Amino acid sequence: MTLNEFIEDAFNTELEYLMDALRDITPEELMWQAGPGANPIGWILWHMTRVEDMWFQFFIQRQPEIWEKDAWNEKFGLPTRDNGFDHTQEQVANFPAYDLSEMLEYGKAVRASTLSYLKTVTPEQMDVVPREARPEMSVGRIFRQVVGEIYQHQGHIAYLKGLARAR
Repeated sequence: MTLNEFIEDAFNTELEYLMDALRDITPEELMWQAGPGANPIGWILWHMTRVEDMWFQFFIQRQPEIWEKDAWNEKFGLPTRDNGFDHTQEQVANFPAYDLSEMLEYGKAVRASTLSYLKTVTPEQMDVVPREARPEMSVGRIFRQVVGEIYQHQGHIAYLKGLARAR
């Protein structure tokens, strides 16, 4: 197995776990907050998808994010450049409810683009630093960062679904 195959398998396995966690989730559970300032599942799903889009489209490839390019920001009525970093408790509490199937479609487009890009990356390119302003973030480190983050957030989603159902 090559490094790229390993990364692709990690992305595909995470998606299986995520879809299992989201199976039969209700709109109420999607937006439920475990406590004041706690991130709801819907916010986490949006954030993790936006972050993947930002890193691979904008940061590495210097292309418009799918969020903007395909007008997902307009479909959801959310800002173009927002991805949840540094959101306040108030912003999280006021995050709008949305149609899960539409968010999953956006996520599908982002993941397809990520995997398409991955297929073009050579072992040497894993060491390339795409932005001088972030010298610690090579292409390989970004893949590691995103894979780690999406698994972490997928675990948050599964846990929060269990908490919501235990109320």
